[in-house]
Amino acid sequence: MAHVWTIEAERLVAVDRADAEADEPSSRIELMGFDDAERAFADRPLLEVLAQAEHAAVPFVEQVGKSAAGIVVLPAGAAKASTAVRFGFMLTERGLVLFDDCGVCEPVIARLIEGSVPVESLAAVLCALLRAPLRDHPALLSRVRDDFEQVEERLLEGRTRVDRSRMISDARHMRGLDVFYQGISDLLDALANGGAAALDADDRARFAVLARQVDRLATRLESLQEFSLQVHGMYQEEIDLRQNSIMQWLTVVATIAMPLTFITSWYGMNFRNMALINAEWGYPVAAALCLLVALGEIAVFHRRGWLKFRDGKRRRR
Repeated sequence: MAHVWTIEAERLVAVDRADAEADEPSSRIELMGFDDAERAFADRPLLEVLAQAEHAAVPFVEQVGKSAAGIVVLPAGAAKASTAVRFGFMLTERGLVLFDDCGVCEPVIARLIEGSVPVESLAAVLCALLRAPLRDHPALLSRVRDDFEQVEERLLEGRTRVDRSRMISDARHMRGLDVFYQGISDLLDALANGGAAALDADDRARFAVLARQVDRLATRLESLQEFSLQVHGMYQEEIDLRQNSIMQWLTVVATIAMPLTFITSWYGMNFRNMALINAEWGYPVAAALCLLVALGEIAVFHRRGWLKFRDGKRRRR
């Protein structure tokens, strides 16, 4: 069942649907489900826009004549993109119609009514609906930056054990916000510069202000994405250095063991007249030879710096 509101003295007021039919069309806001759109309207171009709601990935708006219809797809956060919630709107000469199956619009309208927020026009209501998802984004971007700064500090201290699940979650947040900001910015620019009949100069200025706010958030997100790439690069570098250190250890051990293996395998051959086989001091000489070879290799490796492994606790600063 549809919900209906109207604007009286710059305030939103809930009314019955039957009473709303007698009001001025330009002051009526209706909320219904997407399935009710085809039964309520016969404008095929606008209905085709709403039909894309299920598979829409970015916010967009289409203007047909003096009307405008669009879909707003909110960021899914750390969840899968397929779980993102969305709502639609249709701004015509008869008023503003909202299409929402996810419960996004009604809480925003309820806050406008409870807070007695001045509402000058239908465009102000639509602008409030578009601004509501942005309310927590500055704090979200700050939290994501704090997460990456913590990871950066751990990497600078030489610690590679970081919270990878949080890094993946933050990366998903940023991907979703990037797509959302691009789409909502285009949507707002279209409303601010388009030809919808329900928009006057003040309404267009309202959408232009919101568009600039989105652009500022998008700029901040772009900087944060560059920072995340830097942190991911540092993390991969630490992993590579750790693997190189392990391989260096294995190489040194294998190199030291190689001549010892040769000596032991050589004297493991069953020939009767081999040197030192029948001598009483043969075994001590062979053991001393192996020890000297190992010590000689260690001395050469140390002189060339091959035994100076990377200190995992050192700081890069």
